[in-house]
Amino acid sequence: MEPVKEATVAVTEVSYNYHTDLSDRRVLNNVSMRIDPGEIVILTGPSGSGKTTLITLIGALRAAQTGSVKVLGHELLNAKERDLARVRKDVGYIFQQHNLLDSLTVAQNVTMALQLDSEHKVSRSEARERVTEVLGQVGLEEHIDKYPNALSGGQKQRVGIARALVNKPSLILADEPTASLDKESGRNVVNLIQHLCREQGASVVLVTHDNRILDVADRILHLEDGEIKSISEAMASSTSQMLKLLDQHDPAASQYLSAFSVALTRVALADGSIDDAETETIRKVLNETSDLQTGEVDLVMELAQTQVRCRAAAEAGADSIFTEDQSRHFVESLHAVAAADGEVSPEELQEIRDIADEFGFPPEVVGS
Repeated sequence: MEPVKEATVAVTEVSYNYHTDLSDRRVLNNVSMRIDPGEIVILTGPSGSGKTTLITLIGALRAAQTGSVKVLGHELLNAKERDLARVRKDVGYIFQQHNLLDSLTVAQNVTMALQLDSEHKVSRSEARERVTEVLGQVGLEEHIDKYPNALSGGQKQRVGIARALVNKPSLILADEPTASLDKESGRNVVNLIQHLCREQGASVVLVTHDNRILDVADRILHLEDGEIKSISEAMASSTSQMLKLLDQHDPAASQYLSAFSVALTRVALADGSIDDAETETIRKVLNETSDLQTGEVDLVMELAQTQVRCRAAAEAGADSIFTEDQSRHFVESLHAVAAADGEVSPEELQEIRDIADEFGFPPEVVGS
């Protein structure tokens, strides 16, 4: 059996408070997380949820207060400054603002990262060679001697990526790297981070509000109210809040929209697939039918499509729509809900049997 690799980042029961003369505010509450070598993890969450605080702790840019923050084999809690500095040299930082010095050329801005590493000094020619190589990787080799004011926003952010990668770090921390970019530039930037970090085997923690880039992640963590939640927990909470709000203000529209989105999806999927034109038409119809925002409409669509696909697979007689463990958990959960009010009625039992039959659960599971 292969030995378990040491985590690039291991955060254990970390809490963090901001102290002022007027208040004591906790922004992280017993947070635990692990980032494995070569893993790309996206950290989401509302503003003020503690995302930037967490990655500055991981990056040794802020002193930990409680718990354990172990990065690249080094414990950061109560670490000496020289040990913190050693960790920082093996971490690449990409910020929302590129933070380039306008008085320096592109090459000089990237070279600064090499010069800050006093333990691994390189000659001027070697530095130029390495800077040229990394700028070539980000597609900016021809801009090497230009000044930042001659570059676009996306190009400046790519210079920031080059600066973060020039020392070939084992860990990349990116804080909202697409926030100031348009859709195309932002997508190019995260694709570049993903590609280069895969090449170098670096781990990545990327903080973002941009839902368009979530697909680059191996794993998504959601930080809210100072606590880590899975993306499924976050989505369930957001969906529940949105539907409750709609139901509260316009219950008739809530019922209509739910049934309407499922019906539209069933028609689109009747031939076995749903293409972009059909999806866009559904989106347009739902937008015209409700006062929901675009992102909320997309969420309703995804929920409807998932429900319809699941039902279609069951009706087609798919043998493995759910595993046996999933089927058993499914039915047991239905019984638990039915019994929650202290009594399981015949109507509830019949509904459980009907649902189990609809999804093709085996008799031995239904009888459990």
